[in-house]
Amino acid sequence: MSGDNQIRIGLLSCTNKVRKLSRAINLSPNATISAIATTSSIEEAKSFAKSNNFPPNTKLHSSYESLLEDPDVDAVYFPIPTRLHVEWATLAAIKGKHILLDKPVALNVAEFDQIVEACEVNGVQFMDGTQWMHSPRTDKIKEFVNDLESFGQIKSVSV
Repeated sequence: MSGDNQIRIGLLSCTNKVRKLSRAINLSPNATISAIATTSSIEEAKSFAKSNNFPPNTKLHSSYESLLEDPDVDAVYFPIPTRLHVEWATLAAIKGKHILLDKPVALNVAEFDQIVEACEVNGVQFMDGTQWMHSPRTDKIKEFVNDLESFGQIKSVSV
């Protein structure tokens, strides 16, 4: 981490998910956006960074590999297709970057296990972006669903 104890976050892509997350990072006293990578053009990244009030010293990378090599990035957010998570998250872990993955984390349990193992072996933190698991509403829903008198017996669930 940087000397001022801020987590320096690298963002992979210029998507609406990044736009939303970047607002939260900008409001955080202990995190900052240090870099963004795009597979499109640096001009797109520059425009995106400016329109979303990224810090003026945000580095712009023309590849995901370049961002993962950046010594000024502590953690990486991956708003990329799930089919790419295992490849890029594993590589990020090998490079010593902490990982924040969107849901679903992986296509199957074997891929998830691969990502977790890479994080454990390389001493990096893994976090998923599954908001509902951490919401107080989830506890209320569980309480409601498990109350046989109020709700009854669950026979099937379809999602």
